[in-house]
Amino acid sequence: MIERATARRLAGDWRGACAAAAVDVDFDLAAIREVHGAETAARVEDELRHLVPDLLRWHLPRRPADGLLRPGLLLPLALFPDVHALVARTPDRFDLPPQRITLRFERLDSATAGRRDASLLHLRDRWDSRCTGELLARCGGVTRLPFFTTTGRPATGDGPEAAVERAVLLDEDGRHADAWAAAGFDLEVLLFEPGWSRDRIDPAAFRDEGGRDRARRNVVERSLAWLRPLHAALAGAAGRIAAHLDDVRAAAPVPKEPEHRLMFTPSGREAGQVVPEPRPDALPLHVDEHAGLVRIDVRGRCVVLDRLDTGRPRARLVAGVPYHRVDDERRRAEVAEFGLELDRVPRLPHVLARRPAELTALFRGAMRPDQLHPLVHAALFPAGTAPAPVPPPGLRDRVRVQCNHATHEVLLRDGTVHMPHPPAEIQRERMIEALGGQVQGCVAAHDGWRNPAVRMPGPMRGLRREFLTLVLHGNAAAVAAALDGGLDPRVRDERGRTLLHLLPWLTGVDLLPRLLAAGLDVHARDLNGETPLHPAVDYGSPELVRALLGAGADPHATSQRPYARAPIWTGRQDLAFLRDLIQRR
Repeated sequence: MIERATARRLAGDWRGACAAAAVDVDFDLAAIREVHGAETAARVEDELRHLVPDLLRWHLPRRPADGLLRPGLLLPLALFPDVHALVARTPDRFDLPPQRITLRFERLDSATAGRRDASLLHLRDRWDSRCTGELLARCGGVTRLPFFTTTGRPATGDGPEAAVERAVLLDEDGRHADAWAAAGFDLEVLLFEPGWSRDRIDPAAFRDEGGRDRARRNVVERSLAWLRPLHAALAGAAGRIAAHLDDVRAAAPVPKEPEHRLMFTPSGREAGQVVPEPRPDALPLHVDEHAGLVRIDVRGRCVVLDRLDTGRPRARLVAGVPYHRVDDERRRAEVAEFGLELDRVPRLPHVLARRPAELTALFRGAMRPDQLHPLVHAALFPAGTAPAPVPPPGLRDRVRVQCNHATHEVLLRDGTVHMPHPPAEIQRERMIEALGGQVQGCVAAHDGWRNPAVRMPGPMRGLRREFLTLVLHGNAAAVAAALDGGLDPRVRDERGRTLLHLLPWLTGVDLLPRLLAAGLDVHARDLNGETPLHPAVDYGSPELVRALLGAGADPHATSQRPYARAPIWTGRQDLAFLRDLIQRR
């Protein structure tokens, strides 16, 4: 996918790059030009020309269990006037729709605030080809990535990265206050609580192991333990917030006249109704980004940063207000200390304050440099060799199963499941099945591969799960490689779906002719009574729908549950040719 999308992007074909990375563009630039003006349309097109869709997909949040995209997320990429944004949406569900990303141009209103993730507004290096080099600075690197050479070999040394390495090691050791001091910060405690005064904390602080100092130290360490910041990058992050607030103010909502909709009463009299404008999301327009302060919210407290452009920055740990009950005394104390109330201090998002995930994964050995996206690798290791394309993951072609108190090896070759039994033994199992019994062992492995009603042995279910995971992730090349290796293409998942049903999940390789040649039935029904044309109409491309119709798929075939429907009953505008078939019946 990365290779295909990169080739189209470098050729100037942003639409082709999006198609290669399974990203659907769900808006029309001409419509944006007509409604929002030529300048806005030109800006949207410019963002799309620099979009790296495969890099966007690489960075999106995923479910830890299976690596599928977290469903239902709205991720704004860039802001535009009147609270509009270029938004990336993940599938609404993780199990049914393909792992495709949708790009939309829409207004950000309060109704979607709970599902919105604004991290990509701050981290353009995760999707914008003009900004990928910013990741090195966010990781605290100036001449190299901390803990590594420019070629990607583990190393530590002197230079500006040495201070970053010391602070990271202290954080990893649980000495969080010392990490702030090692990074050059004056760390102070300002709790606004009776009995607590303000103290500077450095490596020599709290030398007295008495009860009072030990309790204070524990409070500070617990408050700082969760954050794990990249101290050297906090000044740059504060600058990003100031620039982001400028974008937010430029995208402020435009007042509009209420819309009147013509309606009628039950007696037929005309009645007007005022349609309220969708309420835009609240924007942080009350903050003061010119005060030289930023805040990072931690559990129950916040860290206020200032003097970031000096050689001795300061971090003040401030107690939170229980249940947000701010009284006049607290307000006066905040103004006396900071010059303004804390509510007006811009917040630094955790995605900018915390250590980048790439640095943590590389430092802890959870990821190798050659496993990075090529653009990420080029940003972090400019002198290193670019990662080689990853070959499709290979699947096993043999599975060991328990069969009649023995362990047998079932082979998956030549498009079928081979059982190590003579015909007489297989015939005996078939007789037991005909008399109402259940097949087991090798016969269950053979039959369950094609029939979800038969329970296969555990190892065989594991192989099917591995194969179908490739399908759900849209890895058509790996699926084709497995079929080349002799895997039986007549597999069905637990819902009874065949590979023909799952074709909308697979892009980049045309598997339909191959599956039809292998004998898969275009009229096969899953446990809901749906044929392959049903999911193709729901999630597939018009080309796939046309190909299935050309192969003989019935557009009038109705499903059984959860409700009866036919593929021809669709409202998709790009499938008008399918609806036209009603008149020909």
